[in-house]
Amino acid sequence: MRNLSLSGRTMKTQEPASVENWNAFWNFHLGVWKGRWARYQPNGELLETFLSSRSFEADPNKKVINQLNQYSYDNGFHAEKNWNYSLLDHCKEDGFMHPASDYMRGLAFKNGAAAWLVPQVISNQYFPMELFLANENIRHSVGMLYGPDGTLERTACIREQRQGLDQSTWTDDVHVIPAWNEGSNWHGVTDIIDSALNRSTTEETFEKKSQADQSEYFFPDNIILRCPKQLPFNKPFTVSSLWLESATQLQTIRTSYGADSKLIDVRLEKLSRLRY
Repeated sequence: MRNLSLSGRTMKTQEPASVENWNAFWNFHLGVWKGRWARYQPNGELLETFLSSRSFEADPNKKVINQLNQYSYDNGFHAEKNWNYSLLDHCKEDGFMHPASDYMRGLAFKNGAAAWLVPQVISNQYFPMELFLANENIRHSVGMLYGPDGTLERTACIREQRQGLDQSTWTDDVHVIPAWNEGSNWHGVTDIIDSALNRSTTEETFEKKSQADQSEYFFPDNIILRCPKQLPFNKPFTVSSLWLESATQLQTIRTSYGADSKLIDVRLEKLSRLRY
């Protein structure tokens, strides 16, 4: 938001939704995040795991961002990936663009939750997604990749903490765990970002919205991914992630697509309940 002076009076102008979205992500995620990646086959079997560092640096105005990913494997192999974002080139009206993929967009909430996604399912095109949930200095994301024919090729779970955090709350477990139920009596607030980056908030009671054709992956540290077994074309579907932070705190993030295969919105639920 900018201040403008008119006839001695100060007026505030609302920043564009695209800039608000850009700032929501970078105001939270700048810095160095240390963690561990785990990738899985569609049946839940572990494919690979490795340590990681994702570093985000910005100019003073947060208009140019450099991202450096570093990966360290148990066999001693190291790899790096580097990307540059700019407000001018990557801040779009439907989200900010990932430099590695011109058809991916980022939609961000101010508390660190975010979604990297494809705004529309297109036949014969890969469909990746990464959903973030965060709590101050710790964050996690779940990801999935569908092939051009809509077949789920792999999933991922990434658990990270800010560099300098004395002790991580994440475990070292990497294998999927037995299914569990998140329980009931959850109440809270839902923040919504639609495909045009309009924002709204509503009070809701949590209700599990499972679909018959969905797969559920129960990752360590009380993280759940729910996604279609086969990516549908021209049919509504959702992809969601759930994080049970404690017996009384729950976060979910959910992306919804319509019958036209286009993104409807992304919803962040921040829920609580009385301890029993």
